[in-house]
Amino acid sequence: MTKSMVLGLLVAMLLFWAVGAYNRLVRLRADVAKAFSALDNVLSVQPALIKTALPDELPADAESVVQTPSPPAPPWARLAAAGEQVALALANVRARPLDPQAIEALSAARGVLADVRQSAGVARDHDAPSEDALPDALLARLAALDEQAVVPAAAFDAAVQVYNLAIRQFPAVILARIWGFKPAAALR
Repeated sequence: MTKSMVLGLLVAMLLFWAVGAYNRLVRLRADVAKAFSALDNVLSVQPALIKTALPDELPADAESVVQTPSPPAPPWARLAAAGEQVALALANVRARPLDPQAIEALSAARGVLADVRQSAGVARDHDAPSEDALPDALLARLAALDEQAVVPAAAFDAAVQVYNLAIRQFPAVILARIWGFKPAAALR
C-alpha cells in the first residue's frame, strides 16, 4: 500500500465516523423531542381542563388577577392564571424542546399550578366552603393528571440525560460543538 492509499483510507474512515456521529446526535435530539411530545400530550390536558372548568363569569376582581396577579387573589383567578401560564410554557417548549430556558419556565409553571392546587385544598380544609372555592373533583382530576405525567416526564428526563451525555463524550464533543448541538435541560 502506498502512502496516498493509507491516507485516503484514514480520511474515508474519519468521514464515515463523522457522519455516523452526526446521525447519532441527530437521532438522540429527535428522541428528546419525541419524549417531550408524549409528555406534552399529558400536560396539555391540564390547561384545557382548567379552561373548561372555569365559571362563565369569574368572581369579582378575578379578571384583574388573571392580568396582574396579587397575593389575595380568589382561587378561580389563581387557577386561571396558573393554567394560562402552563399553556404558554407548553407552547414555548413545543417550539424548542431542547431549550433549557423553556424547560425551566415549564417547570416553574407546573410548580405554580401545583401550589395553587395545594393551597386550594388547604384552604378548603381550614375554611368553610365558599361559592368561589375550587371543586374537589377538579382538584382531584388535576392531581391525577400530574400523576399521569410522572412516567412521560421520567422518559423525557432520561432522553435528555442520554443526549447530554452523548454531546459531552470525546471525540463527539468536538463535532457537537462544530455542528452546534447544545445541552438540554430536564424537568424539575
